[in-house]
Amino acid sequence: MLKKSLTGFAALLSLAAVQTASADALDDAVNAEIKRQNIPGLAIGIEQDGKITRLSGYGSANLEWQVPVTPDTLFQTGSTGKQFTSLAILMLQQEGKLRIDDPISKYLPDAPASWADIKLNHLLSHTSGLDDDYSKVDVQKTMSWDEVRQLVYTMPKTRPAGTQWAYCNMAYVMLGLVIEKMTGAPYHAYFTSHIFKPLGMTTTRDNSEADIIPGRASGYERDGGKLGAPLKNQAWVSTTFNHTADGSTYITARDFTTYLAAMDGPSPAFAPLWAAAKAPVIKVAPDKPASYGMGWFTVAVNGTPIEYHTGSWQGFRAYIIHWPKQKTGVAVLVNSDIPEPSALFDKVIAAAAPGLPIPPN
Repeated sequence: MLKKSLTGFAALLSLAAVQTASADALDDAVNAEIKRQNIPGLAIGIEQDGKITRLSGYGSANLEWQVPVTPDTLFQTGSTGKQFTSLAILMLQQEGKLRIDDPISKYLPDAPASWADIKLNHLLSHTSGLDDDYSKVDVQKTMSWDEVRQLVYTMPKTRPAGTQWAYCNMAYVMLGLVIEKMTGAPYHAYFTSHIFKPLGMTTTRDNSEADIIPGRASGYERDGGKLGAPLKNQAWVSTTFNHTADGSTYITARDFTTYLAAMDGPSPAFAPLWAAAKAPVIKVAPDKPASYGMGWFTVAVNGTPIEYHTGSWQGFRAYIIHWPKQKTGVAVLVNSDIPEPSALFDKVIAAAAPGLPIPPN
């Protein structure tokens, strides 16, 4: 009995060492921002040369119960999950089931006539000419997928496809419908079988309001997102709008870092597909340096390429960044909105990857 107790105690000490590293510059930066911005909790993963070098959890996954964040706490990805949608579309192209230069009408034949010039690659790169009009969207309403499709068809098309960049969540909602049509299964099932399981991402999964999900963090929001405003539980969102391909995924810092590390290993599993997704398609604005590929922002700072994306949804924030030349990646997951997100992410990234450039805000 004593031997078993000592073994268990040693295991706990080992786990604590992984989850909360000794005080250093990263700990100092995170803890200072947690205190300044009243952030409930966050998790961070760092990889170099295809190996995870650090996993750390800070603060609380649930404020009512003061459950600590660990590297295995599940957070919502928000729009950082768009890269899984783009990767899945590119995989389906590789399988010969579609082509990204096909018109969307080939897969959704009832699309409006004004969409005739929109191709899958326009949806992937946010160059479809469509604008998200959230005045038409009630995210607390439960709808069928046919109703969702018809709702998206009412989104205004304000310019020819391929001519200008404008971020459009609804474009990725449509891509999810295409994946489901071509696979005959929920889009997230394809993610799991073709991306997550092959890479060893053991806990990444779809959102669910009904399932009992061990390790799931609670999300928190504040009125107007203002510094000093009290935290509240996340607003309720219907099952419909928590299961769309613009980013409805639960992920841990361990799994997200595993995903980034796979890019830098000796034989990257999806190297040609990742290269295609990260290739710049269009500048996000004439006066800004960043470009967008397919589910990834790209920029070069002082000659150093950087690939990155942010996400926010229902009381969660996420940030991933990858420096391909340095074979280094960082994932940051937060279970609240953040009054000053750039301040948090810039300080955390500077401490997590000292000496590497950060994308301009």
